[in-house]
Amino acid sequence: MYSYCCPKNFQIPIPFLPLEPFPKIFISLQMFQKARETSYLESTSIFVLLLRWRKPVIICVLLTAIAAVIFSGPYFITPKYKSTVVFFPASTNSVSKALMDDNTTEKQDILAFGEEEQAEQMLQILNSDEIRGAIIRKYDLMNHYKIDKAGLYPMTELYKEYNDNIHFSRTEFLSVKIEVLDSDPQTAAAIANDIASLVDSVKTRMQNQRAAEALAIMETAYKEKQHSITLKEDSLKKLRELGVMNYKDETAIWNSEYAKSFAAFNNERAALSVLRNYKNETDSAIVNTRARIEGARARMESLKHKLDVLAQYGGASVSLNEELTLDRTEASRLREQLEKLRLDVNQNLTQKFIVNKAEKAEKKSYPERWLIVLVSVIGSLFLCLVVILGIERLKEIQFKL
Repeated sequence: MYSYCCPKNFQIPIPFLPLEPFPKIFISLQMFQKARETSYLESTSIFVLLLRWRKPVIICVLLTAIAAVIFSGPYFITPKYKSTVVFFPASTNSVSKALMDDNTTEKQDILAFGEEEQAEQMLQILNSDEIRGAIIRKYDLMNHYKIDKAGLYPMTELYKEYNDNIHFSRTEFLSVKIEVLDSDPQTAAAIANDIASLVDSVKTRMQNQRAAEALAIMETAYKEKQHSITLKEDSLKKLRELGVMNYKDETAIWNSEYAKSFAAFNNERAALSVLRNYKNETDSAIVNTRARIEGARARMESLKHKLDVLAQYGGASVSLNEELTLDRTEASRLREQLEKLRLDVNQNLTQKFIVNKAEKAEKKSYPERWLIVLVSVIGSLFLCLVVILGIERLKEIQFKL
């Protein structure tokens, strides 16, 4: 309890209030207010410093801007012109599949645009050594880029210049873009268009080479199949010479004929035994019956020989005919594949759909002088601010000492 003393020594008791939480809240409020004041003072102090040093700052910024304008001019930086080719890759890779197959899907349509996979493949082909080497040789880029052939790394410098001036990218619409920068606008357009043309020749060569290898394999398989067919046909020809034409039909016919001959032979023999009881051996009826018996016996022997040949070679004949049918079906399929591969080997169809051809640029694209000036001015202003803050801080330290 605290007591309050009035002039007349009258004490009024007042309740004791715990003040422990209030100092913490008060301190936090003070710190927050101090941080706000510090931030405000720092921002205002920077502004005040810039005002105080405005003349040096303005001079420095103006000099930087003038220097940026001068040094970004054509005397120091060679201006370059940009030409662009935009195209969509083709969806189908096999002309024969697109033209000759009955069950052609939408992706195999010869008029369909390619998707992401085809665009990535085109980018890989565009970055190939074959295209780069062809462009370097055609336009003599070693001399065009003024690279010292006697230097330590002339090819490295050449490839660096090539990569700096020629760019390939995929657009958001899955098309492929070729961008070429060059000091000569006509050369830039020509290089871009030539690279687009080389895409067709390089991809076609790669596909034709693989198709030619497949064609050689298929031709070997077809020749082997034809040789197998020839051997089977020769074997069947020999079997036909032996009398084996059609095993199933001949077996049914000859068995039927043999049964008839056997029945006739038995009937005639029975008739002969009856005739002998009534007539002499010289009788014409007995003589004729004997003749018919001999004829039936001879026919039975002939039919038995044919049946023996059928029994011996009939199975081989059936197997050869079945295999020959399968081989002819397979040979027909191989011949169809051969025709498709020959079409793929000899095809020279374009691999892309050109959207925009490269044209001679009227205005340079590099360097962007306004951007160089802007960045230089911002950098100069920041550097001036750092120097001013350093000077002011040094003065403050010297004043304290």
